[in-house]
Amino acid sequence: MRLTNIEITNFQGIRHAALPIAAPLLLVSGPNGAGKSSLLDAISLALTGQPRRVSLKKDISQLIADGAKKGEVSLSWLNADSEELSATTALPSGKGNPLADQPFLPFVLDAAKFAGLDAKDRRKVLFELTGASASPAEITKRLIERGADAALVEHIKPLLRAGFQAAADEAKERASQVRGAWKEITGETYGSQKAEGWKPDTAAIQVNQDDLDAAIKAHADIDADLAEALKTLGAHKSAHAQGKHRQQRMDELAETAGLLQRRQNKLNNDKTDLENWKKQVASAEAAAGHQHGLLHDLAANLADWIEISKTSQGYATNDGKLITPWFTSPVADRADLLLEQYTAEHGPIAAGDLADNPEHAKRLPEYRSYVENLTRAVANSERDLRAAEDAATQLQALQTEAAALPSESALANAEQHINDLRQQRDQARAKAEFLQEQCQANAVRDTATEKAAKHHTDVQAWTLIAEALAPDGIPAEILSGALEPVNTLLTIQSAAAKWNQVQITAGIEITYGGRLYGLLSESEKWRCDALLAVAIARLCWAAHRHA
Repeated sequence: MRLTNIEITNFQGIRHAALPIAAPLLLVSGPNGAGKSSLLDAISLALTGQPRRVSLKKDISQLIADGAKKGEVSLSWLNADSEELSATTALPSGKGNPLADQPFLPFVLDAAKFAGLDAKDRRKVLFELTGASASPAEITKRLIERGADAALVEHIKPLLRAGFQAAADEAKERASQVRGAWKEITGETYGSQKAEGWKPDTAAIQVNQDDLDAAIKAHADIDADLAEALKTLGAHKSAHAQGKHRQQRMDELAETAGLLQRRQNKLNNDKTDLENWKKQVASAEAAAGHQHGLLHDLAANLADWIEISKTSQGYATNDGKLITPWFTSPVADRADLLLEQYTAEHGPIAAGDLADNPEHAKRLPEYRSYVENLTRAVANSERDLRAAEDAATQLQALQTEAAALPSESALANAEQHINDLRQQRDQARAKAEFLQEQCQANAVRDTATEKAAKHHTDVQAWTLIAEALAPDGIPAEILSGALEPVNTLLTIQSAAAKWNQVQITAGIEITYGGRLYGLLSESEKWRCDALLAVAIARLCWAAHRHA
């Protein structure tokens, strides 16, 4: 983006400013109160739609200069393709057309914003800004290189698609579960030093086989219940997610289906009008080609009789008691055939008074245009009616499906039930394992020791994975590689400005001349912020040009 024009009217400390920008750099100077800060606030408002000096939209009228009732901020710029674009915000309504999908624009408009973020948010911004990422396969490789257990890595691999945090949380949860299992075996609270080389202090406890069988069955029953609950929760979540989409679709369909009767009425009217104008065309065509003579008069009279037969039930016999339907009369059939033969040889018959009406014949092109327009209108109305009918059918089907949509409370209850089952399962599993170990203790004294050692190893393995997936682990490694071009750009800019070097460390700390940002003076922070804002702008520009 390269600004080409700034025009501001009655905004904060600016009455009017018109700044066409032709050079790459625009320097605005002036005494206190001249409107320098107002200029920056105006640019930010036009581009983001968010005012700086008020927090509520209803207070935006306070940004209008004293004594004025209206204000406006308008910007023009060239994009990466040299296309001229603009953004305008009107006051006091606050309505405008700010830029959308520009997540890094606030960091360019407010140079100190990036440095003001905490490490977590700063790391997130840098990930998005640099496009730093790694596939699950690459992350798996790095975990193995750090000494992670391959089997546990494969277990955690599917969760990597949801992000580092989801996988790290799962690893922490697994480590917590294993620590609980270690405690059930040892009867002691887990500690990494205590667990190293742990051995039981007392002899094995005798366990009744019935108690062991009951514990194993309890664990199996709870595990089966958990599997069923997970399946039910998955179905609930799927139905709930579909329900949101379904409601959006139902709203769309309801709007179209609501037009069904109106569209049916319009189609009926269009068809009626079309038939009327077709008759007018036929009549005008007949008038234009009307012929005189006995044959033609007889044909016209025959047409009148046929018309009479269409509007009556039949004819009466001599005694007047019985009526013979026209459709049973061979005479009526012959009359239709004769009229069709006449029309084929001599053209249509003009009706009544229009037969010798030259003005009626002259309007034939006009009538035909009406027929053409109405033919298109009928086709469009039929299309619109079909769309409304289809929408009504789909809406009814979706409404039926929506009746079975689970509630939020059902999802919450299912989640809570699963959490309870997990705890019960873990406890039952630990109890069953403990009892099994005690049953074998008479024959194999080292069973408890081996189990505890295994759990200890698992705790260490899961902890290793959790720590590796933490922000200062593999994500920091990935970001560190992506930071190299960022720091190179900052080095170049620092040298160009003849200022101390600005850098972003692997720990996401900002330094200026090797000193942490928090230790800098206000002027040093200003220089540091300026270089960071320029770097963010240039990185966004480069990403857009290569997109």
